[in-house]
Amino acid sequence: MSAWSKPPSVVSVESKLRSFCAYALGKIDAAAPSLSDGKDDYAELCQFCAGMSRSLKATAAGASKQLQRDVADALAAAWDLREEKPGRTSRPAGGNKGPSLDGMDVAAAVRHLWERVDAGRRVERGDGGFELALQHRGVRDDGADPCDSPLFASCDEGHAFWKSPVTRAFVALLDNYERETGKAEVFTRTEKREMDEFLDLLVATPHMRFVLEYLQRHGRDARAKKLRSALDLKHLLFDLWFAPYRRFKPNDSSGFEHVFVGEESRGAITGLHNWVQFYLEEKKGNVNYLGWTGRQDRHADDDVHVVTVKFSWADDDPELEVKPMSTMLCGSTVEFEFAALTLAFLAGDQNGDTKLALGDEQLRIVCHAMRSKFGAHVGSAYFELA
Repeated sequence: MSAWSKPPSVVSVESKLRSFCAYALGKIDAAAPSLSDGKDDYAELCQFCAGMSRSLKATAAGASKQLQRDVADALAAAWDLREEKPGRTSRPAGGNKGPSLDGMDVAAAVRHLWERVDAGRRVERGDGGFELALQHRGVRDDGADPCDSPLFASCDEGHAFWKSPVTRAFVALLDNYERETGKAEVFTRTEKREMDEFLDLLVATPHMRFVLEYLQRHGRDARAKKLRSALDLKHLLFDLWFAPYRRFKPNDSSGFEHVFVGEESRGAITGLHNWVQFYLEEKKGNVNYLGWTGRQDRHADDDVHVVTVKFSWADDDPELEVKPMSTMLCGSTVEFEFAALTLAFLAGDQNGDTKLALGDEQLRIVCHAMRSKFGAHVGSAYFELA
């Protein structure tokens, strides 16, 4: 249960808002195949959005002012709630169209997400963002710490990223898991609701709307071909990332837990490829950065910051567990990582690499699948320098 929990009245309003948005997105997704670039369709869509806007305002009347602003800001690109008119990126027939998906491979799709969709949302390195202190190489095996300082020398938690509903919902999930594999995960009603809330917010992002459209055309996994709506994508994301599976015992792991939270397996740390979890655990004093290792980012001046690090992660037992090498894409939004890794898993190689270029870096997205009779789940998925 996150420390950012809200009173029941606010949760109720947020739940209604999520349900309403999921309904509206479902209606739009269902109509999308029959829409063209004609003026009639554009006018009809504007009429629908105007009605949606009025209903949304009524639903959000009891919400906090901050939540109302968050909703308005999230929709601003498509529809201006304050002015009741199309947003800055909506356009009539003949205007600038989105990217052509014809012939777009997974690498190009991930680049589009990074350069066009995620830009302006993520945390950049420098003033107002974060700074890294790589210090020394982590080569010692005697438990000694060669680094005097944490990996994250600073991180501005006043950045809009930390106030994003997706980020806040993501952070609420991080303390819901048993760290050790071999122990079955048992979720409370509150934890299940947190999971559902996160997925509702995630599928409403422009990142995931692009993923849905891309997978409908280029998905290699059979389940991707059956996607018809945001609700279908939500269910598939649950199966891929959150449905528990067996590593050593039934229901002792999941893709989300391994990749984004981290696990302990037979006295060693596995997974934990997310910078937010690493930063928060380091801030609490649980993660101890033990130096850089392996390939490192050679272009600190671009907007792509991949680190390969060694660290220990303390818990409530006397043994100190270490991960000798882990990679993270620092500063990226939660929605970008989910979108990019999901694309690579469903449209790329589920047990191999997807090579791509981001910024000045040559990268790989590495995927490993856990198979079951219900289809493949994410066993692991992460960025690394090529």
